Amino acid sequence: MVKLGLALLLTSLLFPLYSGPMPELAPGLISFFGIVIREVFVGLAIGMVGNFLFYGAQFAGHVIGHTAGFAMISVLDPLAEINVPIIAQLLNYLTLLLFLIIGGHHFLLFAVDESFIRIPVGGGVFAPGMTEGMMRMTADIFVVGVKLGAPVLVTILVIEFSLGVIARTVPQMNVWLVGFPLKIGLSIMVLAISLPLLAMMFEKFFADWQGILIDYIYAAAGD
Repeated sequence: MVKLGLALLLTSLLFPLYSGPMPELAPGLISFFGIVIREVFVGLAIGMVGNFLFYGAQFAGHVIGHTAGFAMISVLDPLAEINVPIIAQLLNYLTLLLFLIIGGHHFLLFAVDESFIRIPVGGGVFAPGMTEGMMRMTADIFVVGVKLGAPVLVTILVIEFSLGVIARTVPQMNVWLVGFPLKIGLSIMVLAISLPLLAMMFEKFFADWQGILIDYIYAAAGD
């Protein structure tokens, strides 16, 4: 309800500022619903691109959670309405906080305003560049996720290698019993230490994401 109310509020504030020509509804109701469907699909495409910045952090949290042993500990994601590993939810909240700190919500409002200006009502198009851009950004989710989770993943790899050597040299030791809490403890410690690095990487990804989102709006406008 909050998201719907916010969307209606932004629309009511921005739409009166739009001075472009209004579409003709000569055929009647069928034409009206055609315009509505087109606007919905264009809005969903732009909104999905806007969420790609957070999908990478969520993917990093999924990888870290399953690798470090947090797969059984899941919480409800109120946005996606699914259960996700607790590390994924933690990184999601951290990236959302960073997004607000660096003024990402201001740029997002600017992008919404730009979509009203560039894309006239009923004038959105599905250019080939939009599909290619969507596929490229989908692949970038995995790249961003691996980069954000690299410090913890490398630590876990070193731990697994060390435990493997210990298991071969000291077979009497229960490596699984020792390794499980060791991986969890060191993963949390490395994640806490690497938070400033994650913030720097997120700012870089945010700078690239700004250009991608604006280019996507221009592609939807047919420019």
